[in-house]
Amino acid sequence: MSENKMTFVAWLAQRLAQRGMRHAFGVPGGGTSLDLLAALRDQNIETVITAREDAAMIMAGVSGVLTEGPGLAFTTKGPGLASATNGLASAALDRMPALLMSESFTAPELEFLSHQVFAQSELVAPLLRQGQGLELQAEQGDVETWLNLDHMAPAVMFSGTADLNKSVPADYAHETDGNDTPDLAPALSLLSISKRPVIVVGLEAARVGLTPTLRAFVDALGAPVLCTYMAKGCIADDDPHFAGLFTGGAIEQTCVEAADLIIMVGLDPVELLRKPWSFTAPVLDLCERAYDPHYLQPAGRITAPLAVTLAALTNDLTTSEWSLDDIAGFRDGFLNGMATDATDNGSGLSSTAVVKAASDAFTQHPRLSVDAGAHMFSACAFWPGKAPRDVLISNGLASMAFAVPAAIAAALHEPERGAVAITGDGGLLMCLGEFKTAVETKANITIIVFNDGRLSLIDIKREDRQMADLGLSWTPPDFADIARGFGFTAWQVNGEDELVPALQQAASASGPRLVDIRIDASGYREQLRALRG
Repeated sequence: MSENKMTFVAWLAQRLAQRGMRHAFGVPGGGTSLDLLAALRDQNIETVITAREDAAMIMAGVSGVLTEGPGLAFTTKGPGLASATNGLASAALDRMPALLMSESFTAPELEFLSHQVFAQSELVAPLLRQGQGLELQAEQGDVETWLNLDHMAPAVMFSGTADLNKSVPADYAHETDGNDTPDLAPALSLLSISKRPVIVVGLEAARVGLTPTLRAFVDALGAPVLCTYMAKGCIADDDPHFAGLFTGGAIEQTCVEAADLIIMVGLDPVELLRKPWSFTAPVLDLCERAYDPHYLQPAGRITAPLAVTLAALTNDLTTSEWSLDDIAGFRDGFLNGMATDATDNGSGLSSTAVVKAASDAFTQHPRLSVDAGAHMFSACAFWPGKAPRDVLISNGLASMAFAVPAAIAAALHEPERGAVAITGDGGLLMCLGEFKTAVETKANITIIVFNDGRLSLIDIKREDRQMADLGLSWTPPDFADIARGFGFTAWQVNGEDELVPALQQAASASGPRLVDIRIDASGYREQLRALRG
């Protein structure tokens, strides 16, 4: 091959490395997956062999989010791709920039539609549409188009041997369009008449590089700020303007209903509860891409890079009439509402007590990853957020079995800092195989299992409907013993006197570890009622 030519797969690996990729995740097949792994190795990109393909896609997505660049997962064709689809759905709805590379079927295989064969493009197409993602051909232009999207989105590429090993220019150049200066008039008009605005920050703003600009905007306006789960930390929990979390539910209503203008900063409607928008104040939507359908029609919208919009608006802001005492009252109301499970008449450990104890024990402030389930309410409320993505959560898809693979990816991204995964027993049962991945990678993670032997959120809804027992509970597994079998260090906590010592020992240990905590779930109903109404 001539000096200015290289194989497509070699170029792809080189390009991904240039964009900051250090890890790729998956379960390979025996075809083009091996060509890909060899090319990645040549670029010093470490390949992590996972237990399942869906977990690999979650790891790739989280890796992409944390590097603010592309993530990569790989699978074999047929069952490998099918297994990855929940991870692809997470990447789509959680807006994670991950490329899923799958081996492809040959033309004769597709013609016969035989063993393991199905129309792979048709399987992934709806998920890509949901995330405004792309199916890429093995072409340099397609790859560069995806890499230069102005929003985080998943992609899928199906490739055969001829696709990956074809000759391409080594010095391929791709032109990108510059960003136009946004029209600020709609925003300035609304801001000029607002006295008591409230800011709602969403996942589009959850980028470290944007944080100084966002916080300067907030300081200049002097307004209360609510963050969505995925934007937690964009305004630090200890910032005097932080007023709590925003879900579209009940707990934030006192704050938002007092506003004369609601300013959305990067709020993606994928994070909101599936219920009508209940607020009457006009909305100013500052976003990087507009969504249709949406829960509301804003009075004004600026669709442009948030860094450009926020910096330009900050120069013309007038300080609001809110006092810091007003904002502190909203924040206290939020925290008191979220602590209702800790004041229940239950006799065991509450989720709030466990999260607060874990936060105190892990003084080095590892990243937190959170699974879907009742435990997520306390985890998101009481684990401190200091910066964007301090808390990793699937709040677009809201998938169970997210926390453990997310924690592994976070720990590989920043080994010294490490990660804590808070998960329920139901979610953990779905991804036990990734214990192997954590041990093989020597991931600096601690898994904290809220073990109540029950699908708590679903069982609460069953009870509220006064339905008979439908088998939504089980004998709590001994996760500590299971984890030790994989090579973890593990503790089991059955009562309050065992909680702090176990968490402190876990925080001071190294390598994969797990704390299996028997939780009293009786307080979840009141917490859910306070949050969602």
